Amino acid sequence: MQDFMVTSHRRAELYHWFTALFAAPLADDEICEFDGYDMHAFLDSLATLDPLHEAAEAFRRQAGRVLQLAQPQAELSEHYRRLFDQPSLLDTSSLTQPEDEAMIMMSILLHQHGTRLEDDDPLNACNQLEMMATLAQAAATSDDEAERIALLDQQRELANQLLIDWLPPFVDGCEKKDPFGFYAAAAALLLAMFSMDIHYLNNVAQ
Repeated sequence: MQDFMVTSHRRAELYHWFTALFAAPLADDEICEFDGYDMHAFLDSLATLDPLHEAAEAFRRQAGRVLQLAQPQAELSEHYRRLFDQPSLLDTSSLTQPEDEAMIMMSILLHQHGTRLEDDDPLNACNQLEMMATLAQAAATSDDEAERIALLDQQRELANQLLIDWLPPFVDGCEKKDPFGFYAAAAALLLAMFSMDIHYLNNVAQ
């Protein structure tokens, strides 16, 4: 049980982190953290996992490049707008067409748990990432076994019915539209993490 709680907290932290990376342009103070101890320790922890090592180090290099820009916040915001203003790669319907059943499930989850983002669009990639974080955190803090199982089932459904379909084309889209490379590296790291996470949900988590 303790291992499950620790893992769930960690998974929630990761999904929250990726949501923050993609949901809005990063502020100056967030960019300054790229060279801080906490960020390097965070990336070190990811890089120790073989499936994440290459993607974590690639993201670290790109974060370092951001800090070398003449105007890091303004220039990174311009790269962000190129990818995520309209038409936005965060609109998952532009990447894949989800089944009606999956969209109903996501809409119900948003109604039940809410979202910290500005809108509650079930097609928004960040809402889906944030929901994975919310469900993982709820499972970590639940004392009821039946509730934990239900929350895990919801995470499996969300991962297998929605995220698994749009994430690969999302990475491809970032690579094509982001010549600077920061968001392409972030998307690649997200996909590497998700590949490990869906294996955990489908084969390990109980």
